[in-house]
Amino acid sequence: MSTELADNDAGIEAPLHGARRNLYDVIFSRLTACFAVVALALSFFLPNDGLGVTICWFKWYFELPCPGCGLTRSVTCISHLEFGKAWDYHPFGPLIYALFAANAVLLLVSKQKREDLKCSMSRNDRWLQHIYMGLVLLFLTFGCLRILFSINSA
Repeated sequence: MSTELADNDAGIEAPLHGARRNLYDVIFSRLTACFAVVALALSFFLPNDGLGVTICWFKWYFELPCPGCGLTRSVTCISHLEFGKAWDYHPFGPLIYALFAANAVLLLVSKQKREDLKCSMSRNDRWLQHIYMGLVLLFLTFGCLRILFSINSA
């Protein structure tokens, strides 16, 4: 499957309107990699029980947990080797941590290795897209169930 690209004024290739992006370009973009490196670095210095300040606007406004509440603490707990607490804060924390670590490692490998991974993911794009969308759906389902349980327990 080929992705059609258009050049913009900045010389950056972008998918044409309606064209689907390769999953590699979504998960392992330079922006994602930079964010991952900063997040992983901070996770070693942040306290694993949080800062004591609510940074989630959803939780602040609605007084309910959003689907992502606890991810920062979960990632931080993994950096502090507290895997049980990481799971308790958010079960998707280990997956996010693994993706962050993969992004950081990809910054260190050769361009040829990154291209090899991109080609491999492109060959398997159809089922990888299904897995990706399944994980997104599972993440949102988890978040909605957590909101419902929070409402019922209040």
